[in-house]
Amino acid sequence: MSRVGSAIQYRRLRSPKDHGGRLIDPPLSEIPERLAANREAARHRQLELQGRSFAALSEAARSHVLRAAIDFTSRYRNVANSLNGSKDPIVMTGHQPELYHAGVWYKNFVLDHVARERNAIGINLLIDNDTLRQAAIRVPTGTVDAPIVESVALDQSLEEMPFEERQLVDPAIFGSFAERVRAKLLPAIKEPLVEQLWPVAVATSRTNNNLGICLSQSRHQLEAAWGLKTLELPLSQVCDGEPFRWFATTILARLPEFQHVYNESLFEYRRVNHVRSRSHPVPPLAIDGEWREAPFWLWSSNDPKRRRLFARPVQHGIEISDLHNERHHLSLSSDGPFEVAVEQMQTLRDQGVKLRSRALVTTMFARLLLSDLFIHGIGGAKYDQLTDAIIQRFFGFAAPGFLTVTATAKLPIEHREVSDNEVRAIRLKLRELRFNPQRYLASTSEAVSLVEAKERLIAMQPTADQRIQRCLQIAHLNDAMQPMVEQQRAKWFQDRDNLIEQQRTAKLLGSREYSLCLFPEATLRPLLLDILGNNYKLDGQ
Repeated sequence: MSRVGSAIQYRRLRSPKDHGGRLIDPPLSEIPERLAANREAARHRQLELQGRSFAALSEAARSHVLRAAIDFTSRYRNVANSLNGSKDPIVMTGHQPELYHAGVWYKNFVLDHVARERNAIGINLLIDNDTLRQAAIRVPTGTVDAPIVESVALDQSLEEMPFEERQLVDPAIFGSFAERVRAKLLPAIKEPLVEQLWPVAVATSRTNNNLGICLSQSRHQLEAAWGLKTLELPLSQVCDGEPFRWFATTILARLPEFQHVYNESLFEYRRVNHVRSRSHPVPPLAIDGEWREAPFWLWSSNDPKRRRLFARPVQHGIEISDLHNERHHLSLSSDGPFEVAVEQMQTLRDQGVKLRSRALVTTMFARLLLSDLFIHGIGGAKYDQLTDAIIQRFFGFAAPGFLTVTATAKLPIEHREVSDNEVRAIRLKLRELRFNPQRYLASTSEAVSLVEAKERLIAMQPTADQRIQRCLQIAHLNDAMQPMVEQQRAKWFQDRDNLIEQQRTAKLLGSREYSLCLFPEATLRPLLLDILGNNYKLDGQ
């Protein structure tokens, strides 16, 4: 593996501001070229990973993920139209199995479209190694004129844990979720999708108690009803496959080199993007004595708290640990063989120990070995500039190109939009009353006298010694005029406060972050299916 310099360039990516706005970068017209370029580059990679060619490892990984995705998806919906071979192009995206906003959901529709257009297989990864921070969604309630946001719980609150481990605790809370959302939701929103999603989610919970699975399968079945033909697969099943373990051992066996490349690329990313945070987009990989941090998570079924994986060299291999409860030996060195370590990982998994990828390695593996084209949202597209640099420097070749996709959907609630310019204008008027009150005075004798006195001061050509005195005199005259504009000031203060409140209301009602389950089908379905801007139609519609 050779290090090749890479130039990370600043990219300005912003979500569309208005309802119905879409971002697809590069445009769909360039997708065939990008897909073909990625496949051609993959065919010409000569690199071996500890005696196993990239091509052979990729073929094994794709075969594994395709079989697993078909098996997983076929448990709850028909996959007959997705049964293609592992030689077909694979287009992929992924997100946490939660009730995300419509902009995230839009990726799944673009995934389906690209897969259809390119005769490819579309697979959505359920990123279940991420943690569920709060089992609730934000719901706008109150009135349209005075809205507030409240949380509606999906389940009892528990300590943060990976989606893979998060089981339902209170079926009664989960079962009543749709009813409680409907009771809270602003009356202006009719027939939210939660009414369609929830019977399926509750039915799923009777056979699979995993919260993320219940949410994702209800959403995926709704996609099927709308005509989409994609597959889905939890990332945990990818990480439990032999190809991923081989890839992971490649990194662990060369961890000092990988850690150096990772951190060097991270610091370059922060410099180029003017990032000061020590944790954005990811923290650096740490060194703790003889322990080196690796880009993986480690936990066990008995202690499902996700912790960073560390490794250190020991006799006849390495030791991996979370520096808490887990500590395990792998017969692994930089010159192989890897087969024993891969088998040991399977033994650990049989014992309930779970090794999972972290964000950059997740997309690295998906882009290099699983798919021919990966679809990111804006967040993933930004941090994968860092992944590109790591791939370039560690593996010695350019990273495959990806697609960046998002959309903006806003709840169908009529409200006045207030711009920052409107608020700024009223504040400037209030400032004018303070420093130029003469422009707003009635023509009374007292007012005329004060205005004429101020005009004489403004017209004079003061010496250096007179300037301070003149400023004080003008300020005194301005103060004297203030009672005469008090009524106007009170009105404009009220106008300002009204605008600020309207702006707060508009921001709350016009947020693009509300869960997809709050939208009526009539609002969301046309937007999501309109991939090409001309009412993209699916089979049977």
